[in-house]
Amino acid sequence: MSKKTLLFAIGLAGLIAFGSGAYFEPRDGGETRLGRPNDVVATVGSVKITVGDLDREFNRYKNLLRFEEAKSAVDNLRVKKSLLYRLIDESLLYLEAEKLGIEVSEKELELELRGLLSEYDQAKLGLVLAKNEMNFEEWKKGVKKSLRARKLVEREIDSKIKVGEKEIKQFYKKNSDQFKWPERVRAMQIMVEDETTAERVRKKLTGGADFGKIAKRYSQSPDSMVGGDLGFFGRGQMPPEFEAAVFDLKEGEISSVIESIYGFHLFKVVKKEKPRGMKYKEARDRINQLLLERKREKEFKSWIKQLTENNTISINREVLSEISS
Repeated sequence: MSKKTLLFAIGLAGLIAFGSGAYFEPRDGGETRLGRPNDVVATVGSVKITVGDLDREFNRYKNLLRFEEAKSAVDNLRVKKSLLYRLIDESLLYLEAEKLGIEVSEKELELELRGLLSEYDQAKLGLVLAKNEMNFEEWKKGVKKSLRARKLVEREIDSKIKVGEKEIKQFYKKNSDQFKWPERVRAMQIMVEDETTAERVRKKLTGGADFGKIAKRYSQSPDSMVGGDLGFFGRGQMPPEFEAAVFDLKEGEISSVIESIYGFHLFKVVKKEKPRGMKYKEARDRINQLLLERKREKEFKSWIKQLTENNTISINREVLSEISS
């Protein structure tokens, strides 16, 4: 699941990894009460996290990851504690954003919503929200909340971390064996609606017709605009029936007619590449991103620890145990 899809589904930024250990154990506190929806299970400064908040998070987690509620009270307590710590971290971010005056304008929210909604039609949106027990307004508030948290992290963490060229080169030198291109092929395709047309087109191709020109003329696939060029791809990136045909072909060879749910296909392999190590220029961007993510995670955990120490946090463990049994 992509980050953007996760954000769409639950209205969270995905900034805090589930069970990441970024949260540090607070001192106990709070009044002992039964686990009714409005009972407070944790307090973070002025923010109160209720049993209802934790239950909603638990249900969304189950739906999102297809997690089945454990029969063991110990397992349920472990999961709910992890989710509670995530809610505590989110509350810390909310309080810090309030303190620093970080806000989300209507224009920023509109742009974010437009980008998310462009991937979903109205029916699919309704299904996603219903599955996660949300209505549109709740989801919209969640998106605004996540966008605000993202702006905060970008200001306090991302703007302060950099990776130098020397670091990237040193990492590549020590770990060059980790960066490899898999076996890849560059192929072209033609897709038509019926087998008779496909066989007729194949006869033209085996007779010497230019594949690209024929693709532009006959193919009904979107890539027909570029002569059917699919670019380079590795194993596992295409449907199994396509992969089996393409990787067995030699360079310049044309496949037999292959049927799929989309239609009837013909492929031509333009180039085949054996597995090989990446050159520095090819691996550079990946290494840069990897090192940035490592630094970001380290700085984020340190920052969250500082926020934890600067805020009064209490957990009502008896309520937590009650609702996890």
